[in-house]
Amino acid sequence: MKWKYNSKSKKSNYSSIAGKKQFFELTFDVKHKEMVMDAYLPYVIETFKAMKDAEKIVKLHTLPRSDTYTMMRWSAINLEHPAAFETIAMDTKQKRLLLEDLDRFVKRKEFNQRVGRAWKRGYLLYGPPGTGKSSLIAAIANYLKFDIYDLQLTHLTSDVELRRVLLATTNI
Repeated sequence: MKWKYNSKSKKSNYSSIAGKKQFFELTFDVKHKEMVMDAYLPYVIETFKAMKDAEKIVKLHTLPRSDTYTMMRWSAINLEHPAAFETIAMDTKQKRLLLEDLDRFVKRKEFNQRVGRAWKRGYLLYGPPGTGKSSLIAAIANYLKFDIYDLQLTHLTSDVELRRVLLATTNI
């Protein structure tokens, strides 16, 4: 087996689009095809995903108040909230159930995509200020390495605007 790194210039009529195409090329003897395809490449892909997830910086996205949401642009900052499930003051059983639910949700991503279901999970948090709702959200985001989208519903005036705003978010 041999890996080779390739870098090719991408030409374009528009100078702002020009760039480099970078990729790795794997060559191997055909007698190893089954092992490479069934074991080695899935291992490499899973390892890459784990490395990428470990380096991911969680972002907090907000939608600035605007009179019109036709040109919606989420602005983002790094979420530097220290919340983690180890430090959240929460009933131990409820915390365990929540972590199990989050893990189950992540494991079902590919299945939901395959059967055409939306891959979404929601929690309704309520309570007076200072009871840990925001810290719990930050702990969930830090645990899953998912970005947070903070949306003030009072800024929206119709279902159409809400739909546009939600479609402007990225899905992991």
